[in-house]
Amino acid sequence: MLSKKVVTAYGLFRNGGVKKVYDYSWLRLQMLARGHMNEVRLDRCTFSLEGITDSSSRIQLITHTYEAPERRAVARYARANLPVVELGGSIGVVSCVTNKLLQNPTAHVVVEANPLAIPQLEGNRRLNNCQFEIVNRAIAYGVDSVTFRPNSSMCGNSITGDGDLSPVTVQTVRLGDLVRDRGFKRFTLICDIEGVEYDLVCQETEVLKSADTIIMETHDRFIGAEKTRLMMDKLAGLGFRLVEETEFVIVLRQ
Repeated sequence: MLSKKVVTAYGLFRNGGVKKVYDYSWLRLQMLARGHMNEVRLDRCTFSLEGITDSSSRIQLITHTYEAPERRAVARYARANLPVVELGGSIGVVSCVTNKLLQNPTAHVVVEANPLAIPQLEGNRRLNNCQFEIVNRAIAYGVDSVTFRPNSSMCGNSITGDGDLSPVTVQTVRLGDLVRDRGFKRFTLICDIEGVEYDLVCQETEVLKSADTIIMETHDRFIGAEKTRLMMDKLAGLGFRLVEETEFVIVLRQ
């Protein structure tokens, strides 16, 4: 436990200096003072804190900063009349907020690779009377399944990284399969798959041409700035233009 706190403090200091560490410490005290809370409200949705054991995720949920750039982008740019394909649903915060905006809330598929996150995702869907479909698969190419170690932090899982939990194996799926099987002709793509977005863009150019809007978290820290640049160039070649960028979240439209 102590080693995790040291690693967290070091990461905060490296990225934001002493002030970042101070802010985190103050927020942690807030979290401890409000540790009795079982639910939080974000963007008119309710989310359970049950099962959220890591401090970082709890702090972000309690202080309404959890996936804030993605939530703002969805509210501003997702078209209510279009289906949504969401890759990397995690515990379902963006999923529920998005689903509430749609004219047809059943035309929304959420892909999440981590099977340990599925109960939380299902619970939040139920809590908010949402109607999105959940697919427990991983976006990957050239293989039928992937084995990875999930992280106990629900907001930082990656099929390419080593978490602190036991290994799990999940089947893979492609964006093209998701779109074709559901008959989506034009759709919004929400993508937060911890670096695999580079492979997605390289492998699935044809289906991406049918995306009206892409809301994507980029991950230089996983794939490097050069791959991110190449990915953006490829998307520009498909006709997408950057309409907004907040922190690591970009919004693209054709």
